[in-house]
Amino acid sequence: MRFRPVWLTVLVLLGPVYIWAHIIDARLSGDVFWQWTAGQAMLQAGHVLHHDPFSWTMHGKPWVTEEWGFEVLLAALVQTIGPTAFWMMSAGAASLAVVGVVARLREMGHGWEKAAVLAALASLALPIFVKTRPQEFSYAFTAWELYLLTRARRQPQAAWLLIPLLWVWTNMHGSFLLGFVLLGLETLWSWRPVNWGLFVTPPTRLGPGRLLAAGAAATLLSFVNPNGPGLWVYAWHVSFSPVISQMISEWQSPDFHSTVLLLAVAGPLTLLILAMAGRRARVPWPDFVLTGGFFVATLRAARFMPYYLLEWPVLLADLTPAVDFRHVKPALIAPVVALAEVAILFAHPVVPPGTVSEQEPIAAATYLRHHAGRVFNAYHWGGYLIYRQVPVFVDGRTDFYLPSHVLQNYLAVKDLTKNPDVILGRYRVRYVVWPPGQALDQYLLTDRAAWKVVLDSRAAMVFEHVGPWGAQVRTVTRGSLG
Repeated sequence: MRFRPVWLTVLVLLGPVYIWAHIIDARLSGDVFWQWTAGQAMLQAGHVLHHDPFSWTMHGKPWVTEEWGFEVLLAALVQTIGPTAFWMMSAGAASLAVVGVVARLREMGHGWEKAAVLAALASLALPIFVKTRPQEFSYAFTAWELYLLTRARRQPQAAWLLIPLLWVWTNMHGSFLLGFVLLGLETLWSWRPVNWGLFVTPPTRLGPGRLLAAGAAATLLSFVNPNGPGLWVYAWHVSFSPVISQMISEWQSPDFHSTVLLLAVAGPLTLLILAMAGRRARVPWPDFVLTGGFFVATLRAARFMPYYLLEWPVLLADLTPAVDFRHVKPALIAPVVALAEVAILFAHPVVPPGTVSEQEPIAAATYLRHHAGRVFNAYHWGGYLIYRQVPVFVDGRTDFYLPSHVLQNYLAVKDLTKNPDVILGRYRVRYVVWPPGQALDQYLLTDRAAWKVVLDSRAAMVFEHVGPWGAQVRTVTRGSLG
């Protein structure tokens, strides 16, 4: 028995170790650069930014910094402990989510071993979505809110802990709306429990009155943020924006040509169907609804898959019998599992934390910093250019650009649906930084009289416009745009 705490610790760490193995082999890319830079700017200014300091197309325009808490925390940790903070803000947050699933399963009465193994299964596909970004904290907040709601069924006073959790979530990421949806569903089930057919609502000592009170208090406290009550409307608008769905792949349906994504969705679904078909046990209604809801949401947008991954093990635990681990000898098995975890963790070379991805326009940013002029950049490079102090045309703050025509003009140039020279001329663009081999750079290469290549690296090409804008723009036929 004296080895049991060690054995359980090693077992619970299975999922987090797998997540950390992924992140210590990854490089920084994408939005993390502008988020880090924004956090640094807010720390230096001593207040939250409310106007854009990064682009030249929208410079000085009102900016709703809904993720300010994440950005400031990231910048503060990097400043305090160094680049390791990038690992903590990604793998650390995702690990908290996995541990939250274990805690919830334990609260539901499942054994430590079963809870740890199921949480580890949930972790297999989670690294696909683990990056240094505020969404990682939304996964952790979701897992721990569901834990608190489960515990509150037995100890109603735990419901009051939802108030600070939801407030912190509100100041970290716009997905806080999901937290209030979960609270609303629990209120509904405590008021009108479902007990028919195979479905049953677990018994609870938590009445709807306490949940309504906690929800009202959490709502009022959520208004205490740099953007006030308007943050609710803003988050709702962003969540259902068709422009964002068009531009960001995570807001689109999963690409099931990817074997990993297909298995991540279909594998758990198959297990659940087999478990329901093979047993006549009652199905817990709340977990059935949550699993089904996250499954449907995942089919609509891949960004919801992590929530599905964290929820399906809970339903599977209720549909499967308890497993007898009494014959397991911790003193013998724990070292084997620990060695396996070490092997997983160091299966690939460890990339130093904070290493920039080779896919970022490193050489191009260095060139542009020393050559003045307006830059038209690829959307996914905006964050890195901001970090390198190059004013951008557009960047990953898609919601910020929605009220303007910037995104529409960007897409028109990117997809060549309109004459690029007309749009670039309207903005008086001097430089275009673009990935090689794409439609736009091929278009610019065909007009050496107007555009010349000033830098050609493996990651990016930089074109400079020759002569003043205002000269006759070349005529482009539909065929040349396609």
